[in-house]
Amino acid sequence: MVDDVIEALRRRYGEGWAKDDEANLRFSVDVEHLLRGVEGAHLIGDPEIEDGRVTLRVWVDYPLRDLMSADQLAYEIFGRLSEEVFYAERRFEKGDLRYPFVTGSPRHGHVGALVFSGPHAAAFADRFRQRLAGGLRYQA
Repeated sequence: MVDDVIEALRRRYGEGWAKDDEANLRFSVDVEHLLRGVEGAHLIGDPEIEDGRVTLRVWVDYPLRDLMSADQLAYEIFGRLSEEVFYAERRFEKGDLRYPFVTGSPRHGHVGALVFSGPHAAAFADRFRQRLAGGLRYQA
């Protein structure tokens, strides 16, 4: 779905939307400062920029009890870094929880992913993947 949103925004704002490496670099520097105030999570290393996409790897300091607590942390972060246009979705992957996102304005945009990492994020993602797949370890 993220790719569909990007395509729609590029049709509206031009093919260069979210392809400005300099804007992504400024965004990454801002993110480092904005995430310092988030309790329970911190940025692992520097934001990664590859193929026009910004990856923000965040270490989660506490157990994620449920989907609401995971999303609450994600949206506390997104609330600090999102701009006029914003879209995100949630994906459970082996070892982490990933929130692909699109944000920006009519003039510029950023595409990337917020990735929750660490043992707490991995345990939560594994539990939820078992639930989605109907694995043997999941009990309702």
